[in-house]
Amino acid sequence: MGKVGSLGSPRKLAVIGLVLFFVGFALGGVGNQVTGALVVLPFADTITALGFVLALFAAARAGTRIRQILIVGIIYGIGTFYLGEPHENHVGSGFGLGLSHIQHISLGLLLMVIATVTSVVLAYYHTRTVTVRR
Repeated sequence: MGKVGSLGSPRKLAVIGLVLFFVGFALGGVGNQVTGALVVLPFADTITALGFVLALFAAARAGTRIRQILIVGIIYGIGTFYLGEPHENHVGSGFGLGLSHIQHISLGLLLMVIATVTSVVLAYYHTRTVTVRR
């Protein structure tokens, strides 16, 4: 069995986080496309963010350096900026990059996916087993 109160292995947490992230991601896509399904968007955003937090927590538990965790968090934060802020804020901040609003949204989603997948990769990398040659 495991210890009482144990949160599980970092790899297991990373996979759960990745699954939750993509479930929320898909649910958000459904909420934006299907008429009358806008009600699910807050739940989709919450599930997506929870998935990222679990993946990042798994990377931290696996022994990832704080510098790497900070970089992943900054990438996710920039993705949140491009995804959630109005187009005027992108252009007015000087970080509009000459893109249209839908391109800003796509860039934000891409950065959030990259940050989440990087967290999972870091969790797996820091919990790998070293093979011994005989």
